[in-house]
Amino acid sequence: MSCRMGMTGLKTGALSVYAMYTIFWCIFPHWILRRNQSLICGVLLGLSSKGEKDTSEGSSATRISKKLKLKFTKAWLAFLKLPLPLDVYKEVLATLHQNVIPSMSNPAILCDFLTTSYDIGGVISVMALSGLFILMTQHQLEYPKFYDKLYALLTPAVFMAKHRSVFLQLLDACLKSSYLQAYLVASFAKRLSRLTLSVPPAGALIIIALIHNLLRRHPSINFLVHWEVAQDDGVASLPKKIGADPFNNEETDPAKSGAMRSSLWEIDTLRHHYTPAVSRFVASLETDLTVRAKTMEMKITDFSSGSYATVFRDEARRRIKQVPLAFYRSTPTSLFQESDFPGWTFGCQSNMGAQASVEGNAVHTLETVDASPAKRSRV
Repeated sequence: MSCRMGMTGLKTGALSVYAMYTIFWCIFPHWILRRNQSLICGVLLGLSSKGEKDTSEGSSATRISKKLKLKFTKAWLAFLKLPLPLDVYKEVLATLHQNVIPSMSNPAILCDFLTTSYDIGGVISVMALSGLFILMTQHQLEYPKFYDKLYALLTPAVFMAKHRSVFLQLLDACLKSSYLQAYLVASFAKRLSRLTLSVPPAGALIIIALIHNLLRRHPSINFLVHWEVAQDDGVASLPKKIGADPFNNEETDPAKSGAMRSSLWEIDTLRHHYTPAVSRFVASLETDLTVRAKTMEMKITDFSSGSYATVFRDEARRRIKQVPLAFYRSTPTSLFQESDFPGWTFGCQSNMGAQASVEGNAVHTLETVDASPAKRSRV
């Protein structure tokens, strides 16, 4: 009986929290403040005594607007202290940066709530990134571990999440500053490069665009795609072990990842990607991106909403130069052509020579075997 009462209490509490959130959603002052200021004064000043009159209608509207924002801020702070259900929690994080922060008197008060949400990890951290980014860029919030947490969020699951479009656009915006250290940018570029081996084709297209922007904005990491040869001995500054990558993909600290001693070898493998769109798009990284006058940044919004369906649709709409035929232009001499397996040699000539020698030996043997009875018959 007590368990049933406890479950009923939890359901009732969740419903009440959701009802409060619905009320906040309907009456937030951002919608009210868009109305005519004179209408606001005429409606809200009726709460005061009839004898009181303000000297200026504009000043009264400003004063009322400040009061509304103050009440709205207090209401939201009290609401966020409640034990929010998971669905309400996600909904709040998804709309906080658009509907709540612009209407608050002091948005910096939300720093504790957003930083706590950002430290949880997973989808919650991805959804909290939007509000936290606004506080850092517009309200002078300092969060030293911001890039460490952002680096840890780069997993294959992010490229299949529901809110991946907003996250990837914010990721590109967060890495736009020219004051970022070279090791930090190199770690992000290497981490993204490693993800190309496990993400879908649409995710690989986004990563190529992100790395393109990073190489263009930060010339200090150009060594990741081009190792300079040392002048003293003429040997490139490559890792001592051939085939060993010093980059540690399991390390969550960008400073300890070892990206500064690595290279973007994963990008070279995309030349042979099974999706033609990816293998063609990776050619954009072959140009010298340090020459900013000849290159331009790529818009992440053009790739952030990609999926298997969009890749297939774009490939189906693409015009081809040569029309595929239902017959061969010339009679094929083998089952597979050499162009079907670039980089492979099957030794056709040596095999044919060996086969000819084998056949010659067989004929010679047969002649020898057949000749002996013929000679015997003559005798």
